[in-house]
This record gives sequence, C-alpha cells and structure tokens, in this order.
Amino acid sequence: MASITTSVGSLDVQSIVSQLMTIEQQPLQASQQRSNRYNTQLSSIGQISSALSALQSASSKLSTGSFLQQFKASSTDTSVANVTTTTGGVAGSYALNVTQLAKSRQLVFDQFGGSAITDPKAALSGAPTSLTLTVAGKDTVINLTPSASDTVSLQSISDRINQSGAGVNASVVQNNGQYKLVLASAASGSDNAFSITAGGTDSGSTSGSTLAGLTQSATAATESTAAGDAVLTVNGVSVSSGSNHLTNVIAGANVDITKLGQSTVTMGSDSSGIAASLQGFVDAYNQVKSAVDSARSGSLKANASILAIQQKLVSVLSTPVPGVDAGSSYAYLSQAGISIQKDGTLKLDQTAFNKALSTNPSAVANLFGNNSSTGVGDRLSAAVNDLLGPKGVIETSKSSINTMMTSESSLQTSLSAKLSARQAQYTQQYTALNAVLSKMQQSTSNLSGLLAA
Repeated sequence: MASITTSVGSLDVQSIVSQLMTIEQQPLQASQQRSNRYNTQLSSIGQISSALSALQSASSKLSTGSFLQQFKASSTDTSVANVTTTTGGVAGSYALNVTQLAKSRQLVFDQFGGSAITDPKAALSGAPTSLTLTVAGKDTVINLTPSASDTVSLQSISDRINQSGAGVNASVVQNNGQYKLVLASAASGSDNAFSITAGGTDSGSTSGSTLAGLTQSATAATESTAAGDAVLTVNGVSVSSGSNHLTNVIAGANVDITKLGQSTVTMGSDSSGIAASLQGFVDAYNQVKSAVDSARSGSLKANASILAIQQKLVSVLSTPVPGVDAGSSYAYLSQAGISIQKDGTLKLDQTAFNKALSTNPSAVANLFGNNSSTGVGDRLSAAVNDLLGPKGVIETSKSSINTMMTSESSLQTSLSAKLSARQAQYTQQYTALNAVLSKMQQSTSNLSGLLAA
C-alpha cells in the first residue's frame, strides 16, 4: 500500500504573532509619529521665543538711548592715573594734578619689655587678655585668650586681630632674626584711621603708642605712617578723597591714582561700542527671522500664526516715528543707516549711522526711544512683549500643541493596553492551534506507521 505523506508540522507561534502585531501597531505608531512632530514644533517655537526675548532685550537697550552714551577714556600718564569708563559720561578733557595719595594709618611694634622680639610665638608675660580697636567710631573688643589654655604671643595677637573683622589688618614681619607686629587700617583715608582704646595706649601719632605690652623703637616709629586723604586738582578744582580709587571726580569714569604727578584724562564718544550695540540689535532681529523661516519651512509649515510674527515686526520697522517729519529729521531706521534688505533681514551701514549721529544726535536718540514711547525701540519692544505674552502667538501656539500632545498621549495609553490584550489573545489562539496541529501530526505519523506495517 502506498504511504501517506503530510506537510503539517509545528507552527512558529512567536513569528506569526509578531507579524500580526506589526499590523495591529500601525495606529499606535502613527500616533507616536504625530507626538514626535508636535515635539519638533514645540522646539521650533522655543527657538523663536528665545530669539524674540533676545530682540526685546536689544530693543529695550536702544530705546533708553544709553547705548549712545558710551565713552572711551585715556590718560596721558597711566603711572599717575588709570581710568576706566562706567555710565553717564560726558565728552571732555580733565587735567589732574595729584599732590598727595591717600594713606592708611600704620603702627609698627617691635619691642617687648624694652627688648627686640626674636620669637613670634613666645608668650608675652603680663600681656592683657583683650584689647579694643576703634575704627570710624566703632569699637571692636578682641579677646586674645579665647580659651583658658591660650597664651598671648606676637603671632597670636596678629591672628586674633585679623579674625575680628575690626577693619584693621595685622601682619608679623621678620628682619634679621627680629620680628615686628604691623597694624594698618584696612581702608585708607583719615576717616578710616584706627585707634587703640583699650589694651594699650595711643598717642594719635606715629610714635608713642603701646599695644598689649608691645612698644615701638625709634625705627618702628619711622616705619609707622599717619592716615591721610588723597589731594589733587581736576581742571584746577581742589578735590580730596579718602581713597585713591576716585569714583565721582569725572562723570562716567573711575580714576585710580597711583603716584604724585600730572596727567590729562580725555573722555570721547566710543563709536565702536555704539556700533556693537547697533549690530547686536540687527543680529537679534535677523535671528528672529531665521528662526521663523526655519519653522515655516519645517515643522510649522502650515502655521499661519508663525508668519504673523514676522509681519508684525516688519510693520513696526516700516512705520515712521509719529510726529516726526521725515523730510527734516529721522523718522525711519533707514535714515540712520539700518535698512531692510530684499531677503527681509536688517543691515547696518555704520558710516551712514555715524553721519546721522554727528548731524543730529537728538533726532537719532528720538528715533530709537523717547518720552512718548513711540521710538522704534519702544514699539518693537512692546510688539515682542505682546508676542511673548499670555495671549500672544507663542503661548497660544504652545498651548494648542500641548493640548494635542496630551490627546495623543491618552490615545497611546489606550492603544497600548488594547495591543497588550490583542497580543495575549493571538498568542493564546495560535498556541492552542499549534497544539491541535501537533496532535494531528502525531496521529498522521501513527497512521502512516500502521499502513506501512
């Protein structure tokens, strides 16, 4: 009898279920792709938001007009006076004649019991347990023996004074095996001079004082100095200061005097600083346009609100300053060298701006900002503020996208649960089918064996 053959065998349940789930997962994958697209849109809006914030900062800086008040300063003799600019400067020339530098009070003590000190850590017998220093009317009591086991030495006195914050600096100086305690006011000038009001005596001069049993030799007295204020003239006007760092002598500048002598400080407009501020504004605007263009050509291609951002900014730049006659003054940025190019970007013509500034500086300042808040900087800053505000296009776009992302997240949670159940169902069904087929295959094999016998 002819034998019976069969192609029936065990099923690859895992492979079958995997293929079926690939089809079942398509709705979930589509939702995940939409979520990824929304994330990309949020990223694009974030870049636009960041660029708008930078533009607002740059616009606000221009609207105040402070960028036009940038000066550079120079000194004819930097060994006498160094100068750095601050804000609110005025162009001009200032002749300085320094006749005295500000000094701190300094007292030097080099003897104890009439003898030189050869060991800075040796105990000073009979020294008081505390002393009091007075600076600018404030007394500071300094405990020289915080604990019962402490001893008073030249070094410990120095350490305790420095730890006290009394406004006096202390140091131990060694020379040829002999040690000296040096006290100096932390700040210069007669108002900051210290005095010894307890734990010693103070003559008020550079000699004749004592401290914790320490005295001065003739050498130490000559090494001591009295406090003094800086004395100078500025364009012939007498000036005194307790510090050699002068902050209110020349408007818009700090002057550091370092030695006696004469120097002329010149304050002039810093054209490079003004140019940098203008270029910063131009770059900030162009960055907004770049971010908008990138979004419109990418993830936000169909979003009309994003296009409205650029249109709103262009409208501000294209509108003249109200009440200004463009024929006789500056009503448009282009009249001051900042113009919109064919591609929509801004470009600065520094030469044209410098000419406008030198011709009519007040008109240039009014162009960017004024008391009526109608300058280009004023209006551009306000426009950006609207765009970034709670009801602006940035926040409303974010809110809309976040709502859609929340919806997709809920959908993905639901689909994932259904897919897990469907996979379990397929696995159960095909495992059962596989068991039936396996039994059929075994029966077929048994039958084939009987027929063959």
